[in-house]
Amino acid sequence: MALPRLIRTPFLRHPPDTDQAFSRWLQSPAGSHLLAAEKQVLDELLPRMTGYRALQCAVGEPVPLLGASRLRNHYVLSRRPGENVQLVGRTDALPVAKSSLDLVVLHHSLDFDDNPHQVLRDAARALVPGGCLVVVGFNPASLTGLARWLYLASSGAPWLARFLPPRRVGDWLNVLACEPEGYESGHFLPLAADATQRRFAWLERLVGRFWSQRGAFYVLVARKRAAMIRPVPSRFARERSPQIIPVPAAQWRRRSQPDPSTE
Repeated sequence: MALPRLIRTPFLRHPPDTDQAFSRWLQSPAGSHLLAAEKQVLDELLPRMTGYRALQCAVGEPVPLLGASRLRNHYVLSRRPGENVQLVGRTDALPVAKSSLDLVVLHHSLDFDDNPHQVLRDAARALVPGGCLVVVGFNPASLTGLARWLYLASSGAPWLARFLPPRRVGDWLNVLACEPEGYESGHFLPLAADATQRRFAWLERLVGRFWSQRGAFYVLVARKRAAMIRPVPSRFARERSPQIIPVPAAQWRRRSQPDPSTE
């Protein structure tokens, strides 16, 4: 009988220089257009979230995305130290305590991390009950997702990203007691240079109006469910109380009056 393997990786591992390659691509014209569209969506969503501490998990050189957030303390985590980095560590092993963050933003962490399940699990662990988790990733159900099939053999960014469907990410979050509230999308044309983007700007607006959730990226928002605590009754409440049998008032008066036949 053939025995199954004990050590199996459900996702393909990315090359060691993936973080640096993605950072360089974000500085290109196509990457800067995508980043601008992501910032626009985040600037509309983040002001609605309340709390005290927010954490952004970056891939490679971090790009500040928490500027529109009203939370008082902002932190950025990356694998390597940098100018805008306050925490150095791995996304699947956050160096923070349990239930210590009110907002966690995963900027393409699921697309490039070797273990996206553990990334979500650790982010949910760090959130307080009622805290928000914001996931930014590439959308496979888009024109960019379709164009990715032409670059399957490419090892360059962003085509080597994982392109996880937002519905699958929402299912993973439900298992982790995080309820998805919805997602927004943007950048509806395939990733291209400045000249192409300006030439087809009218098509971008048209597709965005009738295909609003099929952009190149998605921003999914989920909220961690609060634990339901059932109070335990005290020992005195658990003791059996004496049974009291109600007696109608008319019957009680009839029994309390003396019987004239006995006088």
